Amino acid sequence: MSLFDKISAAGASGNALGQADGAIRSGASSIGEQVGSLAGGGKLASAVSQAGAAMGGRAVSRAMNSHIPPGMRNTINAGAQAASQIAGGDIEGGILTALESGLAGDALGNLLGGQASQGRYWSGVNMLYGGITPSEAKRIYQEAIDARRAKKNLFLLKVQSNLVGDYSHEFNLFCTDIERGYGEVTGGKSRAGSALVDTLQQREAGAIRITTMDDRTGLLKRWFLEHIVAMAAQDGTFGVPADYAIVITVQHAFVGDVGAFAGPMLCRAQSCETSLSRREDAMEELQMTFTQLDTFMSP
Repeated sequence: MSLFDKISAAGASGNALGQADGAIRSGASSIGEQVGSLAGGGKLASAVSQAGAAMGGRAVSRAMNSHIPPGMRNTINAGAQAASQIAGGDIEGGILTALESGLAGDALGNLLGGQASQGRYWSGVNMLYGGITPSEAKRIYQEAIDARRAKKNLFLLKVQSNLVGDYSHEFNLFCTDIERGYGEVTGGKSRAGSALVDTLQQREAGAIRITTMDDRTGLLKRWFLEHIVAMAAQDGTFGVPADYAIVITVQHAFVGDVGAFAGPMLCRAQSCETSLSRREDAMEELQMTFTQLDTFMSP
């Protein structure tokens, strides 16, 4: 076996420097034997072999002591051993050897140990998150912020009637607040032995309350009064719904987009109130209330 082969085998065995020292000594001894055989054997061959081994050992010792610090020597040996274990299929043992010896404590240790710590943190139950794992809490948070919630200040108001026509532009210009009920079903409870049975009675009409401002000419006040007169004239007669009925549509969240919730309601004017005061310099506001017509009718 040549000197190169012995050093290579030493590197694969684990203790790189110790095995390399032995390989060099053995290689030098074999060189001495070859020289001695050429010289005819005997004492000369033995002396040359011993001298070669001693010279090789001194060369390795000088190289290790003068050029490689002790800490680096241990690191090299541990690295060679860990690499040998991994190459032999013992991956866990190689990693454990590297970590126990301090090899790559800042690099490999941070890489493997840090990832393991992060994995235990994200997959472990944490009471700070209500008894769930941080991964589950992150998923819930991401799901919550991804939901596209409807905003209350984003709406489109459409107001139309046969009496005046389309007044959507004027209402959208002055409207500030809308309160709407989407219908209510009333009922009662009837006794049946020791139990109670729910009995439905009727569906209540919905209502819309709109708060608006107005201009100096009383544009919206005039509009409302025209519908009041169409319902109940001053001569004591009542009008027909075809004249005073109003279709009010509130489009939520999406202005002009397809798919937005828009519940049109066929209703009539019910009341309009305003409050004036000289105590403050503020805009005049109108409180308009509209009630739904027959609940079985749709616009």
